[in-house]
Amino acid sequence: MNYYPLKLQSIAKEKVWGGRNLARVLGKPLPPQQLIGETWEAWEGCVIENGEARGKTLAQLIERDADGILGTRATRFPLLFKFIDAQDDLSVQVHSDDAAAQATENYPFGKTEAWYILDAEPNARLILGFKNQCTADAVRAALARQTLTDLLAEVRVQAGDVVFVPAGTVHAIGKGIVLAEIQENSDITYRLYDWGRVGTGRALHIEPSLRVARFQPILQPKIQALAIEQREFTRRFRVACRYFVLEEIDARERFESATLGKFHILAAIRGGLEIAYGARFESRVEIGQGETFVLPARLGVFALTPSRVPAKLLRMYPPELRADIIAPLTQAGVPPSEIARLGGSIPEANDLYALT
Repeated sequence: MNYYPLKLQSIAKEKVWGGRNLARVLGKPLPPQQLIGETWEAWEGCVIENGEARGKTLAQLIERDADGILGTRATRFPLLFKFIDAQDDLSVQVHSDDAAAQATENYPFGKTEAWYILDAEPNARLILGFKNQCTADAVRAALARQTLTDLLAEVRVQAGDVVFVPAGTVHAIGKGIVLAEIQENSDITYRLYDWGRVGTGRALHIEPSLRVARFQPILQPKIQALAIEQREFTRRFRVACRYFVLEEIDARERFESATLGKFHILAAIRGGLEIAYGARFESRVEIGQGETFVLPARLGVFALTPSRVPAKLLRMYPPELRADIIAPLTQAGVPPSEIARLGGSIPEANDLYALT
């Protein structure tokens, strides 16, 4: 197979809580006269728009050559990357971990996720966990009294904030927020509370929610970036867990990187970049603002050159935590305690906690 950067056609999802802000914030073309809540940017069902694989889905390429695309003999793309426009409050919900998803839904993936805030109205907020240690019985009683929100913790956010949402975290995206979401490849959602909305056909799943929920407060909901500065770019590690790494890259000049045997998701969120690849970097493709590419694991070395400065890119990939996260940050002089914070403040859900 000829390995090259795969431009993916996004899939727009109309939602009752959606809007038109993905066009304003990212310049994305949207279906007319629809409230678009999500665009699925990198998913196994996305169609490839360029090159010899044009017209095929990512799943079809993986079926043909999983090792070359993913860097593993797995049969499914393990991640899902989205842009989300919340112009009303999303439901309060919770997701299973892998074990619960396999046991109760016969599905291989749970749903751990992370959010990068692209745009937020003044005083926009998220729901993330509970204010204090809670119990399932306390939640049931609060639902009966219509006072659940008294138990839930709010987090005010602004553009550039990053929040990690391990499986089992009770959460909701508030209105007035546009964000990028990287998650495990699962759309299984248990809806705990829907703000009293009626007539939308959106069922609640109270008991399944309570079976998988974590009831402790999240003490540090926002993940602080850890940066490695180079003349050509700034590389910021934003979240790291066993499933994915989320990096934010500000590109100022051309620089080289490599896939290192794993697939990469690249999404331009400001400006655009040229991706050069091949033995002598003789092949080139443009990634514009709001566009997403998947780089196959066997692509190898590639170069990124900003079309306009500064260009900002999100890069996501499945990591080997010691080699991809701990080693470069340790070499840059970052203390182990700070590296561990990339995995969140819940020790049992933090994959870096025992390694640093």
